[in-house]
Amino acid sequence: MHVQLSHPRTAAPQLNSVPEDFEAQIATFAPRKELPQVRGLRAKIQEQLANAIDTEDYTSAALLRDDLAELKQKDPATVAAALREELEAHVRKERYDDAARCRDELLVLRRFLPQYQLAGLWKGNYPNHGDEFVRLHYQGDQLFATKITGDEHVPAGEITFQADLAAPADLWEELGGPGRGLNTPSSDGAGVRVEVLALSADGGHEPREVEQFHGQGRIAARGFRHPHFVPGQLFLMDDDVIGFLWLPIGTFVVLSRVPEDEELSAKTSVEAAVKLGLTSQLGSELALDDDDDVTLVDEESDDHTES
Repeated sequence: MHVQLSHPRTAAPQLNSVPEDFEAQIATFAPRKELPQVRGLRAKIQEQLANAIDTEDYTSAALLRDDLAELKQKDPATVAAALREELEAHVRKERYDDAARCRDELLVLRRFLPQYQLAGLWKGNYPNHGDEFVRLHYQGDQLFATKITGDEHVPAGEITFQADLAAPADLWEELGGPGRGLNTPSSDGAGVRVEVLALSADGGHEPREVEQFHGQGRIAARGFRHPHFVPGQLFLMDDDVIGFLWLPIGTFVVLSRVPEDEELSAKTSVEAAVKLGLTSQLGSELALDDDDDVTLVDEESDDHTES
């Protein structure tokens, strides 16, 4: 079956020192909120293409191939993955001018990738500990979440989770990367599944596609004993809402961005709490709604590990 595509165009921002052909390519990108749908459609067409090849329906295969190529050009993450491969090839061949061009284009692409718009202060409700502040920051393609307020398991100043943002989890698998799908049963994930629901027009709930990235979450026993990282998954649920899943223990924490006008007062409160030794108790008045938190947590014991 052939999937007919429309050809919307979005206006590109004015960019400096960017080749005209690259700027024209940027103009074809799908809006940020439509990227999960674009990737879902791409996966369906990829499957249809494989079926067409298996049945030797090469006419349909040619049409699907072209549709697939168009969809890939709409996704800045796919374009970025191709640019990374091109950059590595130029470096191997010592073509450093071309490598520099790829590097600069990758930096430009970050403006269009929501996973690179997360730096700043966030707050989330940790099971058995309450609300905690977390600072998100980057090192290259790695996102790190450092606790500003901590608890008896993972204290302030320590990384609570990290994620590889080079490509979404589904794209890693499509490209044959090292990642493993969120819903793939494994010894690490124990078949844990998280489904994000959106409120439909009739008041019901319907599944919503969200971007996911492979990562690692930190867990430890009380007193920050035996700290270690376990497989996890980062969810981009909205511009100002993310979630992180600690796969082995099934804990899911929802975090919301702290608005800029609140960040200074939050920072002041945190600093005061640190001086008073109250960092594990800060933020009880900033609780997220219970409906936003989905967790599976074992009973606590002195040796129980938590995030």
